[in-house]
Amino acid sequence: MPLADPHCHTVASDGMVTPAELVDAAVKAHVDLIAVTDHDTMACVKEVQQRGEGAGLIVVPGQEITTRWPATTHLMGWFLEKPVKRGMSLEDSVAAIHDQGGLAIIPHPFMPVYFGSIQPYMLRRLLERHHVDGIEMMFTVPIGARRRRQLDEFYARDRERLGAAIGGSDCHFGARDIGQVLTAYEGDFKTAVQLRATRPQAGRKRSPIPAGIVLRQQWRALVDLPVRRLSGKL
Repeated sequence: MPLADPHCHTVASDGMVTPAELVDAAVKAHVDLIAVTDHDTMACVKEVQQRGEGAGLIVVPGQEITTRWPATTHLMGWFLEKPVKRGMSLEDSVAAIHDQGGLAIIPHPFMPVYFGSIQPYMLRRLLERHHVDGIEMMFTVPIGARRRRQLDEFYARDRERLGAAIGGSDCHFGARDIGQVLTAYEGDFKTAVQLRATRPQAGRKRSPIPAGIVLRQQWRALVDLPVRRLSGKL
């Protein structure tokens, strides 16, 4: 079965790799498809697609959208034609993705943090108004046994409205962390997601990342990216 890593970042947001480096990493990791899901921008999507085409790699145009404060939750859109405005409600963000024929995906749910990750009460409220097309059921951030049980039970109960089970690495470091968690699928990726015919699975082990690179990535994520949002550069 083809393998996808559909949650990848570049230097356009808080990733540490260029489009060329991301494509090279995906090819060397024997990944068949990636989704470019930079935070609140699609600036690198076209270049990654162009480079991916030459390398035999399928590249899905996407975005990781930051929803409205105070619950600054992340939501992924795949197969987008244009960026989705940040700072809307979760409900409006899902609607905006669907309005352009995209797929709305919940990334890294139920993390024990106050931002970036949808929580159970928020997801229940969202599903009262909208279905989503998929939810990451395997990802690289540990959430603990209790939250893991919550997520598994939530998915078993609401699978019809939560869509496909997805796995993604949330790749920020290219060759060092791509392919850790994958989504196996058959045929066309978008169709497989819509039919809930996907299977998340573990992939390769993460390579050691020097502390200096990790610190620079955290600075990009926690300082540089918020400043760029506030200044209107995203």
